[in-house]
Amino acid sequence: MATPAQIGRFKVKRLLGKGAMGEVYEGVDGKLDRRVAIKILGRKHRESEEFKTRFLREGRALAQMNHANVVQIYEIGEHEGRPFLAMEFLDGEDIGVLVKRNGPLLPGDAAEVIRQAAIGLAETQRVDVVHRDVKPSNLVVTLAGVVKVTDFGLAKALQEDLSITATGVFVGTPDYLAPEQAMGKEVDARADVYALGCSLYHMCSGHPPFRKGGQDDHYTAVVRRHLKAERPELKVEIPEFDEVLSDLCRRMMSRRPDVRPTFEELKEVLGEVSGRMGGRVPPRHTEVTLRADAGKAAASALPAPAPRSSAARTTAIAVGVGITIGIGLGVVIAFMNF
Repeated sequence: MATPAQIGRFKVKRLLGKGAMGEVYEGVDGKLDRRVAIKILGRKHRESEEFKTRFLREGRALAQMNHANVVQIYEIGEHEGRPFLAMEFLDGEDIGVLVKRNGPLLPGDAAEVIRQAAIGLAETQRVDVVHRDVKPSNLVVTLAGVVKVTDFGLAKALQEDLSITATGVFVGTPDYLAPEQAMGKEVDARADVYALGCSLYHMCSGHPPFRKGGQDDHYTAVVRRHLKAERPELKVEIPEFDEVLSDLCRRMMSRRPDVRPTFEELKEVLGEVSGRMGGRVPPRHTEVTLRADAGKAAASALPAPAPRSSAARTTAIAVGVGITIGIGLGVVIAFMNF
């Protein structure tokens, strides 16, 4: 597939990456001499009104916001029958890449990353938008030391019709998925708080809260742990871990949405932790020695699966996750995670 020379009024410089729904290019706005990331729907989805609606929904959600901690959109247009978004080009890396490459973050730095993300998500809540797919790879740290929440491709305005999301099929990433979202229930900003909590746990420990490696880490098992397992604790898993940050993280991951802190509380508590521990962005990394028996309690807390016939196997969750991944947005260098 040849790289187009022009998309809308933007000159295309290079392909940055592509995912299941389309491509992302680096471009230049000639009028303003500004670099942009251009996200365009894939050719194979050009005739799909559902995909077009899902794609443009991201643009409309972002267009309602103007905040330093949320990626900015500059223009929505159409090229050869395909909708595109011209967005802020982010110089930096996402937290998922940083943790995978360099290991866990210093707790104070992780607190600062989550604090800035909470500030951005508080803005999305103000305009009645739920992100629905918060995770480390959707939190980008710019070279200027600012955390940007990206990839609102799965966001849903609270007033919007649910026609795109089939009943009982959840949308999101299993490792950070709120229980109510996994069960196909209505979600609000508290689902994003849950995902932030799972992301915080991942940043500090080096792994998502309900995934430790091995054959039992398939999608259905991970989702089941979100629904049934005891909440893991950073202060139990990591020796001498900050108790305030650990307790806050556990509350964020509560199965009960009403127990989770609000974004305002997160900003206050995380600000205190970050200040006390010298938290900063870009974040620094540390070596973490996990307790040998940490996490076993969560696994052992799971009830034994009831006998079931082949016709009654609980594959719906796995299928739902498969659909999500099939239509989800892949990670690209532009950090628009498409």
